[in-house]
Order: sequence, then C-alpha cells, then structure tokens
Amino acid sequence: MPMPEGIRTPSLIHWHEHCLHGVTSHLFCDPDSMNFKRLLAVCAASLTTAFTAQAAVVTASSTTPTAICDRCVVTSTLNVDTRGTLSDVNVSIVDLRHTYDADLAIWLIAPTGTTVQLFNRRGGSADNFFNTVFDDAATTAVANGAAPFTGSFRAEELLSAFNGQDAFGTWTLRVADLAGADVGVINNWNVQLTTVPEPGSLALAGLALVGLGMARRRKAA
Repeated sequence: MPMPEGIRTPSLIHWHEHCLHGVTSHLFCDPDSMNFKRLLAVCAASLTTAFTAQAAVVTASSTTPTAICDRCVVTSTLNVDTRGTLSDVNVSIVDLRHTYDADLAIWLIAPTGTTVQLFNRRGGSADNFFNTVFDDAATTAVANGAAPFTGSFRAEELLSAFNGQDAFGTWTLRVADLAGADVGVINNWNVQLTTVPEPGSLALAGLALVGLGMARRRKAA
C-alpha cells in the first residue's frame, strides 16, 4: 500500500514519525473515520518493515600468541562489543602451529557458555592449521580433510547451536593437547558472526499504538 499523499518523505524514520503522529491524532478523535482506518493499515505495514532488521556481519580476531603445551588445555579469547541475535557463526583458524594435529581437540565457546566442538584428533602426524574455516555450509566435513586443513569444513558439531544467542561478550577457543611429545602455538583466529539487531524503540512504540488503534476499533464496533 502506498504512503498517503501529503506525508511522503525521503526518510523512513520521518515516515514512521508521521505514522505515529497521525495514528495518535485520529485515535482519540474519530477511530471510525476512513482517514484513521487507511492510516492505520498503512502504518501497520510500514512499521512491520521497520521490524525486518538488516543482518550484519561482525568479525572479531585474536592475534595474541598462545602456547599449546604438551598434554594440557589452553584457551585464547576475543571480545565482541556488538549486540545482536546470532543467525550464523563461522570460525577461522588463520594460523595454528602444531607438529602432530591428531593430538588436538578444539572447541569454540560462546559468551553464554554454549560449546561446540570444531575438531577432534584428525590429520594423523601431519602439521598445522592454516586458513581453516569452520562453516556449517561447507561441503566437506573436517573428518575428510587433511592437514594443514586449508579451506572450508563442517565442524565436528553444528555451529548453528549458537543461533538465537547474543553475540556480545567474550568468545573462547579451547585447545586440548591429548598426547605427549608435540607442542604448538595459536597465533591467529577469528569469528565471523552474522547478527540481526533488535528493532528500534520507534518501531516498538508504533506497533503498540497500532495495536491500541485496532482495539479501539473493535470496541467501537
């Protein structure tokens, strides 16, 4: 439905403000008028659009070297300062050096504590991880990969376990060395988080007014 003539503006935000003003004015004057009914329908559609928030991709990295000692568990962390509901999570191990990949188990831990295993003792005696991307959409499972695991792989567990959670906070890469004689270092890793931001307060207020308007119409009927 097009916007009513006379209140067209180049700004969607200004259009929402016109909607709220118009709905409020008509609501307490004549909830049965054709103007109110038409404006209410247009505003409902417009404000629903405001709730369809655009997805954003946030990338956060850790480049602080963390030694992987023999037969121990180590962690490397990074902070995400953006809030938003997660809809997709990918992890890149850009540079992890180790002289026996099958010694290692690797997990990603979200700020909420949700834990997903990325890697579990694959690759035999071969070395290292270079530009290794864990992505649910990858065609190859990490179980079918080979060191240094360059490319995109499906992790041991689904990264979609993080979906619906808030991106904000400290993310942790946990690496366990489960056998003797070989050591390594985590040099560089990152997360790519696709988030949908919360709808703005204007849209929330607008939908509340639209709901009130509909209630008034039902009562008047």
